[in-house]
Amino acid sequence: MKNIYSILLTILITPLMVIAQNETDALRYSRNYFGGTTRVSSMAGAFGALGGDFGSLSINPAGLGVFRTTEFTLSPSLSFDKTKGSYLGQETSDIQNQFFLNNLGIVTTHLTGKDNGFVSVSFGVGYNRLNNFHRNVILQARMPAVTPPVSTERPENGGSSSSSYLDNFVNYANGAGPFNPDNLDPFYEELAWYADLIYYDSSALSYQNDINYSGYGQFQRQTINERGGMGEYTFGVGTNFSNMVYFGATFGIDQLRFSQDIVTLEEDDLGSIDYFNSFRFGEYLNVFGTGYSAKFGMIIRPISLIRIGAAFHIPTFYKIREEFNTELRGTFDEVSETHEESPVNTFEYWLRTPYRAIGSVGFQIPKIATINLDYELVDYSTMNMNSGYIEDFIDVNQGIKDIYKLTSNLRAGAEVVIKPFYLRAGIAFYGSPYVDDIPGINTYNMLYAGGFGFRSEKFFFDFGAVNISNAYKYDLYDEDAFNATIDGRKLNFMTTLGFKF
Repeated sequence: MKNIYSILLTILITPLMVIAQNETDALRYSRNYFGGTTRVSSMAGAFGALGGDFGSLSINPAGLGVFRTTEFTLSPSLSFDKTKGSYLGQETSDIQNQFFLNNLGIVTTHLTGKDNGFVSVSFGVGYNRLNNFHRNVILQARMPAVTPPVSTERPENGGSSSSSYLDNFVNYANGAGPFNPDNLDPFYEELAWYADLIYYDSSALSYQNDINYSGYGQFQRQTINERGGMGEYTFGVGTNFSNMVYFGATFGIDQLRFSQDIVTLEEDDLGSIDYFNSFRFGEYLNVFGTGYSAKFGMIIRPISLIRIGAAFHIPTFYKIREEFNTELRGTFDEVSETHEESPVNTFEYWLRTPYRAIGSVGFQIPKIATINLDYELVDYSTMNMNSGYIEDFIDVNQGIKDIYKLTSNLRAGAEVVIKPFYLRAGIAFYGSPYVDDIPGINTYNMLYAGGFGFRSEKFFFDFGAVNISNAYKYDLYDEDAFNATIDGRKLNFMTTLGFKF
């Protein structure tokens, strides 16, 4: 079995590479940053002991029992996703804007007319956004010139620091056994073979490429475009007993959409490489998933100033379909353009996400302020992938157990009342899901939020902003020895329009 450190390094420095279904995919589809309504988002998702807001259904369903009226909410959001890339000393940046629906929901409440015993029951149905995958990344630089001959392997294996994506094709082709193009991967090196970007040297008995043969120094650019998100259609019920104990449960239908286009360009713009001019390699992944989940919770109010909440989320069971294809175009000094496309590969599998346990405490000073703290446990080592054939995911599931761990998240939020206006702020710490950390790579996330609102007897309006950032290292391909650095920042602006009946 691989050393855990080496596995972790591979996962962390190649978080965007499309290499079939792996541990990174399981983590991507298992992380939630609770959003929903603007009020909950403005308090960084710290709402587990409060309730009375539709966004709390995705955190602690017992919050449904706190409602005393029928309520409708609509929460549109505008996201600005900024990324900065640094590669071989050259910095690039890109901003992608996206408009999406963060929440749509309605809660109906039936009051029994009693102040003791069974006081009320509430039913809720709607949608809450859980995660957003949109972003663009641009990495570009000129590869340092190296005089041949030199190995196509990484430096630690006898090669040079300079490299080409064509080296990746060559090394995998040479590892496929005796010369036979039919044995090459139809999504990668087989395309390079038929596009005349790699060739077989019968005297050396190995595959070669013109960039390595003539000497490095080519221009490189890789763009990564990601789109999609995760959301939950939730159906819930909550009860109120004596205005002191609240119970709730929800059933969720979770939707997952993710698409990723990675396009790598290499160009001999200086004219120093014989025969070769340029190539453009595209990797295209589309993911569709539907999951089923359930949540249970309770809130206790021992005294009027304090609320204590607890919630448990069973794992979400996703059925996922992936479609993957590649294409490769080459241009040359004296030959017309070549163009090769792979077949579209479709693969279906199941993903079980981790369970979540949330403990909360809230403090309420009526008409003055509210404070809430959430402590959440998530065991990422329990994630599991399954296609129906046990051998498909033996290594991946073992890798999940080796790489990931039980981690904790902490959210804190506050709301100050200056009637009819409300001021809100929150901060959240999402702990590292990894067993081992690597120096220079942030494996945790920080989230900062704030906003304000206006409330009347029948109508309310909220505005908020949420900022989450991270940074990590990234290899453009296996033989790339120059770790790029990607700094990402998501800034979401959102509003909620609410009506009470």
